Amino acid sequence: MIMMLPFLTALLGVLFALQGYRRTGFVLWLVTLAIFIAWSMAHMTSTLPISI
Repeated sequence: MIMMLPFLTALLGVLFALQGYRRTGFVLWLVTLAIFIAWSMAHMTSTLPISI
């Protein structure tokens, strides 16, 4: 479910921007960017548990 959060915030940002609420759309885009950065940092800094 948490993986859908960036897609949901991006969708809401686009919908608000198309309705004329540009500031709200931009803020939701920034929220989406922050979610992607936090998600990337969490997964890029952890070890990858694979066996070779």
